Amino acid sequence: MAKYVFDSNIFINLQRRQPLDVFPSLWVKIGELMDDGTIISSQEVYDEIMIGGDDLEKWAKARQKCFLPSDIPVQQDVRAILSTHRGLIEGGKKKNSADPFVIALAKQQNCKVVTEEVPTHNMNSPKIPDVCAAYNIECIDFIAFAREEKFAF
Repeated sequence: MAKYVFDSNIFINLQRRQPLDVFPSLWVKIGELMDDGTIISSQEVYDEIMIGGDDLEKWAKARQKCFLPSDIPVQQDVRAILSTHRGLIEGGKKKNSADPFVIALAKQQNCKVVTEEVPTHNMNSPKIPDVCAAYNIECIDFIAFAREEKFAF
């Protein structure tokens, strides 16, 4: 059963700071948790990863089934999120277009969101943690996730 929904910034920033070729054991562990369903993400996150054209793209393609398409309940939650938190996607910019899907998927799957975003405490331009708080969805960063999963390298 899924426990975590990863935001795209987790994958992208990990690849920047702990690249696949330098930290293979970290990526193997994340891959195992995705393969067993502990970590999931949205198709929209996958789409953002595919823009990179790097090793992360190849890695994600091998786990495409872990990036879930939006079913009707998720789509309904995305609409509800955007109707009350329009600033979440920064005026319609593609940069944050996966954010409401990450939150909605976590809501539907009763999961924690894992993101590197920090709250703004400004609902006119909220970040994922702000909206998660409004929906009582737990939101943690990668280090908290790694501690919960007892990562040690």
